[in-house]
Amino acid sequence: MDDLNASRILKVQGGYNFRDLGGLNTLDGTTVKKGLLFRTDELNNLKPDDLELLAQLNVQTVVDFRTDQERAQSVDLVPTTCKHEIHLNILSANMDAFVAEIQKGTSDLKKLMLEFYKDLVLGANAIEEFIKFFQIIQQPTNTAIIYHCTAGKDRTGIATFLILEALNVSNEAIESDYLLSNEFLKDKYAVYINQNPKYADLFMVQSAYLNAAKDAIVEKYDTVQNYLTSVLNVDIALMKKIYTEG
Repeated sequence: MDDLNASRILKVQGGYNFRDLGGLNTLDGTTVKKGLLFRTDELNNLKPDDLELLAQLNVQTVVDFRTDQERAQSVDLVPTTCKHEIHLNILSANMDAFVAEIQKGTSDLKKLMLEFYKDLVLGANAIEEFIKFFQIIQQPTNTAIIYHCTAGKDRTGIATFLILEALNVSNEAIESDYLLSNEFLKDKYAVYINQNPKYADLFMVQSAYLNAAKDAIVEKYDTVQNYLTSVLNVDIALMKKIYTEG
């Protein structure tokens, strides 16, 4: 891991995939501001010191992309500064079908994941919830925001991809951040992958997954920027004003 990525990692003991988007450079010659946008996995195991760290960062909003069933099984712990816990059920119906396919013992988990990623950007429910997500993070007075799902790699990974695309971060930097999840999640899912190596296709991320989402967007909407502005109602100029500097 290079120094830039290492500097973005939060020293959270009760989470596996916690990092700041701040510090990444944009193609406009600016830098993503630190301390405003944090991506992570589930928050149910945060320790008292973790919660104190997040309070010091003035985290006031937590956006949870998980389904109701996921939340019931793993309840978020939030810092005392948190004023808003927002639930966006991304692909709630699709998740049931997705889990059912896994439970049936499907042999091609990579194909399943590729289709899931396409749904994450083209599915009607996903689009509806991502519109709400960008409405939340486009508030000009925003303080620090955490957004997460269960592993912080797929739904959270696509949310991060869309944010960084709006801020004009390079494809290379976006992919690098996306793939960092493998480094942080290897311990979380090691027991499953050791039992069955094919589960790596499910529990780890691959460039092919992110590319499947991007290709699906481009095929239907010509460019990612057009998708952001015309489908998700993203105000690119406002996003840059809030989240970049320099």
